[in-house]
Amino acid sequence: MQKQRRDEAGYVKVTVLLLLDKGRPVASIAEDLGLDEGTVYRYVQLYHLQGLATYLTAEQARYWGLLTSAQLAHLCQEVNRTLYVDCKGIQAWLLETCRVHYSVSGLTDLLHRLGFCYKLTTALPCEANAAAQSTFLANLTPLLAEAATGEAVLYYADAAHPTHNTRCTRAWCATGQQRALLTVSGRERVNLNAALNAHAPTQVHLDETGRVDAQSTRRLYEKLESIKKCGSMGLGGHLHRFCWH
Repeated sequence: MQKQRRDEAGYVKVTVLLLLDKGRPVASIAEDLGLDEGTVYRYVQLYHLQGLATYLTAEQARYWGLLTSAQLAHLCQEVNRTLYVDCKGIQAWLLETCRVHYSVSGLTDLLHRLGFCYKLTTALPCEANAAAQSTFLANLTPLLAEAATGEAVLYYADAAHPTHNTRCTRAWCATGQQRALLTVSGRERVNLNAALNAHAPTQVHLDETGRVDAQSTRRLYEKLESIKKCGSMGLGGHLHRFCWH
């Protein structure tokens, strides 16, 4: 039956039942077929309520439009796999893959029905350099031990550039209405050059400057020098050791 319906709308429905009968987990079935788990449970419920013949009836075209169940599953897999910043790329993919043309508005409605939404992506840091981290830790360990004895002070130092203004972002709003976001006034940017005591994090030495450069770093070092102790510093991911007498 599955082979007979390979090119029909009921192919995914049959496959869901067969995989469940083989003991496959719902989450695994949903991932392989490009469905959400709720759709898998809905298919099972429809099968028990309607019986096999009615269950295999093709979906109404007025609801899902021009695509079969198999094509919809393929579309879900493609959108999850590829980053599309607008509907035009998906529109071109559907035309090339399924020979089906959707308008931008029609495709937007379809994607919403399939459980997709248009929103900001989430920033994810690039993979860290494991070798550089290992070298940093190897150099850091003896310095931490020396600082723990009280014979030296270990600082972590770096520059920061916080922004002091309001930025708008995307949010769900009533259609045709503006969503106001109150702004604050002030300097657009603050440049901070600072060092933090590794064993006393509340002890921070700060140089607020118009520009973080060699002169700013020197002023910060001079502040640390006034402590009159031997010290070590981690600056911008690199370790710098120095002593004051």
